[in-house]
Amino acid sequence: MRRSHGTAATLATLAATLAALPGDTRAAEPIQLHIEGGHQQWLVASQPELKNGQGEHPFDTAVVDQKHNSEVWFTGETLLTSGLTVGLTVQLEANTVADQIDESFLFLKSGPSGMLQLGDTDNAAYKMAVTAPTGGVTINDGDLVGIEAFPLPAGFDGTNTTIDSTPLTLTDDDSGKFSFYSPRYAGLQIGLSYIPQFEAGGDNNNSIARVNGSGRITNGVAAAVNYTSPVAAEATLDVSFGWLRGETPPAEGTSDVWGLSAGVLLTWGALEIGTSVAYANGDAPAGRSLDGYAYDIGIAYTTGPYRVGLTYIKGVSAGSRADSARQYLDQVSLSGTYRLGPGVDLVAGLFAFDADGEKEVAGAGEVASSSGIGFASGLKIRF
Repeated sequence: MRRSHGTAATLATLAATLAALPGDTRAAEPIQLHIEGGHQQWLVASQPELKNGQGEHPFDTAVVDQKHNSEVWFTGETLLTSGLTVGLTVQLEANTVADQIDESFLFLKSGPSGMLQLGDTDNAAYKMAVTAPTGGVTINDGDLVGIEAFPLPAGFDGTNTTIDSTPLTLTDDDSGKFSFYSPRYAGLQIGLSYIPQFEAGGDNNNSIARVNGSGRITNGVAAAVNYTSPVAAEATLDVSFGWLRGETPPAEGTSDVWGLSAGVLLTWGALEIGTSVAYANGDAPAGRSLDGYAYDIGIAYTTGPYRVGLTYIKGVSAGSRADSARQYLDQVSLSGTYRLGPGVDLVAGLFAFDADGEKEVAGAGEVASSSGIGFASGLKIRF
């Protein structure tokens, strides 16, 4: 039997917080929008071995390619006379994509009471996750898959599964939601999210979530705990635990979606060592299964404007329920960063990858497996 969890608790928290505000909450001045964001331009060199579902090699790729990943953020906030801060963030993709608006949400925050976020953004289990460190070319929900540095097999769904990510989304990715983040006490912070409907990309969902038992995953709840504490004179320990669940429509599968994640990072002076892991289970719409797991491990060292790191991640996901084969993706990145100035980083590194998909899904016309080595260099600008 499927049960709804978290709806009443989340709305009650929201109501109680707003009810506790003083009667006069006028802002000292109106919200003024500011422009922030990031711009990345990449050179990628790779010649992967690609096979279709029949084991043939009909594909050709450009050995050297140009990639990009950029966003413009419109942000603003104001301090009310009550001491409550009200703000907003709208993230616009700076390249033409289907999901042109990445995130769009507002927030209410108060030092002693924590913060509420309302709108299209990631859930608490994702935002509070601790993952392995990198040198600059990231691979955990990172640069390589994000800029399509190499072709992925047909049916891979990136961050929405455990194929390349230990922080949990499981098709929630930027759905509309209500989230609460507590203040950090003695190094401990708690986060909770209620997700009425899982809708990757954060569209303004139709209130009709299902028709004849078919439709979206609903009544999602995410919870997370993040802890940070000094453990020695120059050492800090960061730990996170996350949980995410949602109700799968009866016509879309027999198993509700849920996942667990954990991560640990030890920072000792200039040295960082960390690892994270995730496990997921459940059926998703469009005949997919989210059963799978992922883990990463990495080490990084920073000195002055330089940073180097070595990171590995393995992801596994069941993919199509009609194909008994599983999807696999291994990535490793040896990379470095040189900080040219405030908000301007030059990154470069070598990477290797091995991706195996489902032959029946790929057929003769799409990629079923992709493997090889490559080089990537990019200029990352934050403004």
